[in-house]
Amino acid sequence: MAERLKVFDENYTYIGEETREAIHKKGLWHETFHCWLVDETNVFIQKRSSSKKDFPSLYDITAAGHLLVDEDIMDGIREVEEELGIQVDLSKLKRMGFVRDVIRLPDFIDKEFANVFLYQSSFAPNDFTLQQEEVESIHSVPIKDLQALFRGEVDEIIFGNEIPLTLSDFVPHETTYFQAVAEFLDLAKSSGM
Repeated sequence: MAERLKVFDENYTYIGEETREAIHKKGLWHETFHCWLVDETNVFIQKRSSSKKDFPSLYDITAAGHLLVDEDIMDGIREVEEELGIQVDLSKLKRMGFVRDVIRLPDFIDKEFANVFLYQSSFAPNDFTLQQEEVESIHSVPIKDLQALFRGEVDEIIFGNEIPLTLSDFVPHETTYFQAVAEFLDLAKSSGM
């Protein structure tokens, strides 16, 4: 059975529902849940599985997904648990707000109201049980480096085993989305999240 999502107008007012496929074909506004895992100094990014239909092998949000027609925003926590195998402690989850994010491809228009959350905790590599059909790997990147990349202050950053990473290695979110995430990461630091 096809996934059904809520459809919204450009002001984030609910107007109905439609299949996920139709939403992307017609370029209709819908809701997503985005969760960035952070610790004191790092943010975690996922490398999408090479078998994903959309944006295979690109880097992206730690965990994210579409909200189904019968779900509210907080139900998106299931994405963290499904994709990463982490039990979410709600006291460590901070809602940052929503960001409009549009990705346009020749046969695909993804118009999202991305509800962005930060989840602060300490993580070790063995804390993650990855959903292989969704996530190839998880990587830790210094927050300040990812912010510099997202703000366009640098063209590339180096992480892990000297792996260079540019914005073209990420799912092609809008510049305003990347800048908003960089700002949210600042807010988290300043609030002592």
